[in-house]
Amino acid sequence: MSLSRREFIRNASVAGGALTIGFSLSGCSDSQLPKQNAADFQPDSYLRITPDGEVIVQIFKAEMGQGVLTGIVSVLAEELEVDPAGVRYEMAPPHPAFADPEMIMQVTGGSNSIRLYYDTLRKVGATTREMLITAAVQQTGTPASELYAENGRIKSRDGSVDLGYGELAATANTLSVPKDPRLKHPADFKVIGHQNDRLDARQKVDGSAMFGADAPVDNPLVAVVLRCPHAEGSCGGWDASEAKQLPGVEAVFQIDGGIAVVARNYWRARKAAEAVQTNWQIGDAPLQSSDQIDAAFAAALDGNEYEVVREDGEPPAAVGESLVVEYNAPFVAHATMEPQSATAQPTGDGGIEVWVGNQAPDVAQAYAAKGFGVDRGRAIIHNTFLGGGFGRRAAADNVYEVSQIVARMQRPVKLVWSREDDMRHDFYRPVMKARLTASVDGNGDVASYTHQIVAPSVTQSIMPHFLYAAMPAWVPHGVKSTIGNMQADTDNASIEGVADTAYRFNHFRVQYTNLPTVMPLGFWRSVGHSQNAFVIESFVDELAHAAGRDPVEFRRAHLPEGSRHRAVLDKVVAMANWDQPAPSRYLGVAVHESFYSVVAEVAELSMENGAPKLEKMYCAVDCGTAVNPDIVRAQMESGIIFGLTAALRGKITLKDGAVEQSNFHDYQMLRMSDVPEIEVAIVDSDAAPTGVGEPGTPPAAPALGNALFAATGKRQRDLPLQLT
Repeated sequence: MSLSRREFIRNASVAGGALTIGFSLSGCSDSQLPKQNAADFQPDSYLRITPDGEVIVQIFKAEMGQGVLTGIVSVLAEELEVDPAGVRYEMAPPHPAFADPEMIMQVTGGSNSIRLYYDTLRKVGATTREMLITAAVQQTGTPASELYAENGRIKSRDGSVDLGYGELAATANTLSVPKDPRLKHPADFKVIGHQNDRLDARQKVDGSAMFGADAPVDNPLVAVVLRCPHAEGSCGGWDASEAKQLPGVEAVFQIDGGIAVVARNYWRARKAAEAVQTNWQIGDAPLQSSDQIDAAFAAALDGNEYEVVREDGEPPAAVGESLVVEYNAPFVAHATMEPQSATAQPTGDGGIEVWVGNQAPDVAQAYAAKGFGVDRGRAIIHNTFLGGGFGRRAAADNVYEVSQIVARMQRPVKLVWSREDDMRHDFYRPVMKARLTASVDGNGDVASYTHQIVAPSVTQSIMPHFLYAAMPAWVPHGVKSTIGNMQADTDNASIEGVADTAYRFNHFRVQYTNLPTVMPLGFWRSVGHSQNAFVIESFVDELAHAAGRDPVEFRRAHLPEGSRHRAVLDKVVAMANWDQPAPSRYLGVAVHESFYSVVAEVAELSMENGAPKLEKMYCAVDCGTAVNPDIVRAQMESGIIFGLTAALRGKITLKDGAVEQSNFHDYQMLRMSDVPEIEVAIVDSDAAPTGVGEPGTPPAAPALGNALFAATGKRQRDLPLQLT
């Protein structure tokens, strides 16, 4: 970040004797910079030091368990020379100044929170540190060369100066900003690479952490919503006469997307909802069932409607015998630990105030304003902790619902989704069918490889929802929807992980057919990489066996020499003792790059009573500089478990446009007893940090599938995989 004197003066202010440094993360205009008094909205991320010496950091990304809060504080604290545990943090409100420069809106996703802001946060900490030292020079007359920062204080080497940051704040505000603050050498890091305590752990253990259902609102009413079970269906009528007679019921009325039942507590609202008679109508869109979708996708593979998204080299004149196979991945749900919820109340000035855990606060603000019928500026969003996001909480359907209900009731309302609501009204990972055609030459190298993908567009489904919030408020609603659909015709999410693979083949072709279904789609942890890594890494394994070559050696031969991919592959196979596995153990490997990180995994199986048993997962990750190593390891473990759950249990099926699964009895998660031992190694790197939250997921399914082939001799090409 380049911070000129003029920019700094615009960003720095004295408020109540505090030193406040704002910094622009997105190149915002002057109108987006911090206001000069407490009554104004504070845009952009900022560091604030109070006269009492309290360091306060505004967290501009959503904390959903991935550890971004700890990461942001750790990077800033390193250069500021403060203990991260002593820093107070606040969740940032929605504002254009917080727009993610890659996603053009305020959103947490793409595993980019630390990657994008690592340098910015370091420079802000270093700038503040140098200003405080200069302030100490002015107050004491001690040369700067004799002063240093340590644990929130400026000290002299002879012990004559020992001033807390708060004592220097007022003087620091009168100073010019250093143009190029000196950054610490990585060898001198005390926090980055060492800080492993989660700063939000205590709150989550003692119950003080605030989630969407924990809003500090007195005696809210509780609402549940009955939604049409059929995707793109409608309501042909409803009767709530019986429900309205039940004790504690306040109101039953229709909103966009369903029928709201409002009562004095959740139990009464849920029982009343069960008494509402509804006439749900099936939509008339095609592909309303899983069987219909599968047949249409199979036909599309044989058709000629597709886009060639990559082609390298020339097809060989004669390819000899080709291997032709098909892979399938179903719809899957996010199944976050916390189902969708939100709490809202009207404000005294005719606006609305919402407490919600959301990955895109400005999207939440836009839909709160729309639901309540006010301008965005009168919709206040308090972004709380998220009980899991994985992409699901980038949408704001729950916020839109609760805002409509509060508009009608004009009282505080807590909206609660049941697990069944959450399972049947998700924004799902899309179904996908792929056909792979390849040949291997006499040297055992891939002579030709064609990868066909048929899948609906995630982008086309979800982007109108986001673009509604991203476009200025004066753009009419209908125009926003139209522009959203126009902007979403090309879908990189459906081809990522294949079109940009690091593998090098003599001839490589990727083609994509966008075939819509009725299902609402959304970004799912690692997005297209999750299913595409399963396909390409499984098929590369097939090609290795067809060539009679070791799967690891075959991969190395087709990956660039000196690449990070080879390095993590070599690391993980050494961890797993690939060349000499333990007796009666069977290994499968996968390596994949996503979100600028490269991860390789090995699955280790045994056979018990003729059935495979997953014993251990090995993982090596190159994510650049590991700011918080334990969090990196935890995210690799989390990503592996998430990927294995989908690989073994995840499948959403449709009948008449309705999801057939409802809860964890028919959409199961891996239990603790199912989870194998996981060993994670972080590859040492001096490079800037890359993604961590998602890259552990994609290699899990193919590593397991390849191990199952090694153990049974049977290749499984359909998800979910079968251990029995």
